[in-house]
Amino acid sequence: MIGGRLVRQGVVAIDARTAATADARDRADAAGWVASNLLAARGLRVVPGPRPSRPSSARVHASQWDELLAAVAAQPALIDPATLPVRWLALARFFGLPLLDRPANDALAAGASVLEVDEAPE
Repeated sequence: MIGGRLVRQGVVAIDARTAATADARDRADAAGWVASNLLAARGLRVVPGPRPSRPSSARVHASQWDELLAAVAAQPALIDPATLPVRWLALARFFGLPLLDRPANDALAAGASVLEVDEAPE
């Protein structure tokens, strides 16, 4: 059972890397897709909320990796990597989860929402 989950999560990581784009809004949408599929590979489902009319910047309190994934799956956003614990940053990169790669104001101006992690465990 655990081996099957790892294989499904590995497939998500491969699929995520093929969807790479420079457009911030497309990257935020891809982050939501990757987060949803990583959760689905573990048997968890998040129903996305309606897309906000304007991109926004928010902080999320996540004490577990799945909580962070659920936040991104519900409202696609680029996570500020500077706010991630080292272990979560490694997981995000391994699974191809698109992260904020420019100043937050530039991403917001390009139509992508931005998410910062507040008080995540090390």
